[in-house]
Amino acid sequence: MVLLAVADKATGPDCRVRMGTTEFRARLNASRSVVQHAVDKALESGELVEVEAAVGSRPAMYELPFAVGYTRPSPGTTGPESGPVADQQGPGIRAPSGNARGPESGPGGPGIRASRGPDSGPLNQTTPTRSESKQAPQAPPDTGTPIPPNARPLVDALTAAGVIVRWNLTTPEWFVLEALIKKTGIEALAAFAAKQAGSREISYARYFLPGWKELPPLPSPGSKPPTTPPPRRAPGYQPFQCPPEEAYENDLGF
Repeated sequence: MVLLAVADKATGPDCRVRMGTTEFRARLNASRSVVQHAVDKALESGELVEVEAAVGSRPAMYELPFAVGYTRPSPGTTGPESGPVADQQGPGIRAPSGNARGPESGPGGPGIRASRGPDSGPLNQTTPTRSESKQAPQAPPDTGTPIPPNARPLVDALTAAGVIVRWNLTTPEWFVLEALIKKTGIEALAAFAAKQAGSREISYARYFLPGWKELPPLPSPGSKPPTTPPPRRAPGYQPFQCPPEEAYENDLGF
């Protein structure tokens, strides 16, 4: 569609025209990103050449190299029966002899003879027609900041615990979080975050970073929790014992 827009405006034999992004958008009725993508594709294919770059408010100049020297048919002519006259042909093009007419001669570049019949047309069919052209694919929708794979288990653990926060961390903060996961472990980080979120309303995961940095590291491999020693007793301590029954008897024997 970009080539059609340029060809529609380029009426001179040099097939050059100045067009900016605003005019492309107006002619194609498309967004800026779609227009820029379509122009880049046309430049990569070689069917569109940027002769002069845009400078200031002056738009860039583009050229259709395969259409240079082509003359549009005059009003009243029909289809492949018409073609450019001999004095308008570029160097290397063989002029038709005798009564040769129509598709035997035509545009397409030096030494190239256009094909016969209605399949032939401007630019030797290098430019797609309006019905055949396809609009550039739209960019995928923005779903937010992507979560690194190494941090995904921690995010899932907090979400499962009911801690719903925004994970709009910067790239350096993601690196810090991955280092904390290796240092402290997901279980300790998730428990700390759940305890903090239980006492106040937290909207951003960035709030937990200072506290996570102060948590202790994972225990060394093979370490065991200390055993609880028995309680200490004061010197001379004797456990209580119930006195015998005769200790409760009085002088009367009962």
